Amino acid sequence: MFAGALIWAGHTFEKRHSKNSNYDMSAIPTIMMHGWSSSLRAEEPLIKTAADNRIITEEVVIHVTKANKLKVQGKLTGKKNNPIILVQFDNNRVGEFRYARGLHRIVKYLQKRYDLEKFNVIGHSMGSYAWAYYSLRWGADPDLPQLNKMILLAGPYDGILNKGHANQPTNGELAGLWDDSPRANTLGENGKPKIIHDEYKVLLKRRNNFPKNARVLNIYGDLGDGTDSDGLVSVPSARSLRYLVEKRAKSYEEYKVEGQQGQHSNLHIDNEEVSKEIVNYLWKK
Repeated sequence: MFAGALIWAGHTFEKRHSKNSNYDMSAIPTIMMHGWSSSLRAEEPLIKTAADNRIITEEVVIHVTKANKLKVQGKLTGKKNNPIILVQFDNNRVGEFRYARGLHRIVKYLQKRYDLEKFNVIGHSMGSYAWAYYSLRWGADPDLPQLNKMILLAGPYDGILNKGHANQPTNGELAGLWDDSPRANTLGENGKPKIIHDEYKVLLKRRNNFPKNARVLNIYGDLGDGTDSDGLVSVPSARSLRYLVEKRAKSYEEYKVEGQQGQHSNLHIDNEEVSKEIVNYLWKK
């Protein structure tokens, strides 16, 4: 099945790459991570522009099964074709810390299987938090592959708006994550949030461990409707990433998407603006 194409989520993607000299073509893989109660289907639109322009090659799908095993489809070829690795947690409501531990296992697997030395990441929502936690806990480990570029979208680093959604936990440790409210928080000049929620405290303790060679692009949305949010994550929560990583990262950039295209889910669903930013940040010369 993987000789000429990858098949997942009911779609077939040709394995192809670009000869466009405007883009860097390398063997560095990009690992993509979905959010809470989501799937790899949410990751596909983020790379639509890259796929349409033959800048990438979709090579691997890795499922973290409900039994916490890795189920791998496809393989890295080592070719300079900007390979993409899509991650799917079959239990997609285990939370950001279980997500992060799963990502750690995946990176170690890729290192052992392919002698991986360097990789990029893309995350959305709780997947962004998971990558942030990964980077602060394991990202500077000299015995692990080097984190190269991070693109994180709509990350709830310092709280999620309590919207009473059907898939929002009402009990257990994860229920405490939905404790933010519109216009409640602000950021200081250095980017540190005035209100520090429990999940931010976890990241803050590891602030001095962020890998120095990693470049970071933080994409967030603002509906412009007076809530100072993307409808689920407040702007201060999303932008609080800056205080955690800016002083150690090789570079840190922010990109704001305004209006309905900046809505939490719309940031990764058929969003040409975001897709182009991803292409330019990861692969444009």
